[in-house]
Amino acid sequence: MAQTLQAEHQHQAQPGLARIKSPRRPLFFLTSTIIFVISALILLIQFFPMLWALATSLMTPEETTAVPAPLLPAHPTLGSYVEALQGEIGRYYVNSIITASVSMLITMVLATLAAYAFARLHFRWKGIILLVVLFFSLFPPLVQVIPIYQILHSLHLLNTLPGLILPYSVFGLPLAVLILMAFFQDVPMELEEAAIVDGLSRFRAFIQIILPVTVPGLFATAIIVFVGNWNEYLFALNYTSTKTYTLPVGIVTISQTEFTTNFAILSAATVLSVIPLVILIMLLERRVVSGLTAGALKG
Repeated sequence: MAQTLQAEHQHQAQPGLARIKSPRRPLFFLTSTIIFVISALILLIQFFPMLWALATSLMTPEETTAVPAPLLPAHPTLGSYVEALQGEIGRYYVNSIITASVSMLITMVLATLAAYAFARLHFRWKGIILLVVLFFSLFPPLVQVIPIYQILHSLHLLNTLPGLILPYSVFGLPLAVLILMAFFQDVPMELEEAAIVDGLSRFRAFIQIILPVTVPGLFATAIIVFVGNWNEYLFALNYTSTKTYTLPVGIVTISQTEFTTNFAILSAATVLSVIPLVILIMLLERRVVSGLTAGALKG
């Protein structure tokens, strides 16, 4: 009998609780809707240039110069992609892959060592040296074009891929050092001290203990550096020639004629240049997310 009365009391109490919580549901729904709408607008703004390029690449040359400009192609065609692939875009792909990959590897090796030193070691003038490194990164690339040109000319590196790899490797360092410093500082000092007590040298502790823990940061930094090198235009325009053009410069040259620019071919080449980059980022991002999840579970 007592259990029956208790069950009836709980059954009568449930509607009261529902009435208390129900006013919060409309507010939660409204907040979620606002967040969703704002996120959708941000994504639309971010992806609109790429969607426009994709639509333009499927248009005929006459549609790209029509006034007013059509939003969608009336008769979609892949002719612009065929013409773009018949040009020198393959060579530009190879040049971009070599310069972006090699400079990214050099930057990551130097930035990893420098970031570890700034984050874990104590030495004289450490703060001043870090400020100097960051100070030189504040100069805009346009100001540095002529001095770098003169340096590359004296080294006989103009119109060569090493002439791009060298400045790319240097200018990616400050940002990479800053990002990796944050990851190294988050690693507990006790892990490294325990490894040193067990007989490992500081360098072996860095290789075997610190680096595996900071794999997510390494991949994230590598993505940022690689994308920056892949999309760089100013240095590639001034320090290369026809045979050493990278994609940002090459896609402009294959779409230009003596008197006009074929925007359909330009858009098609742009889409072709972005596809491998998107695939690479998606593949690396999965490893970054899995690394972050594994680190969270271990912690």
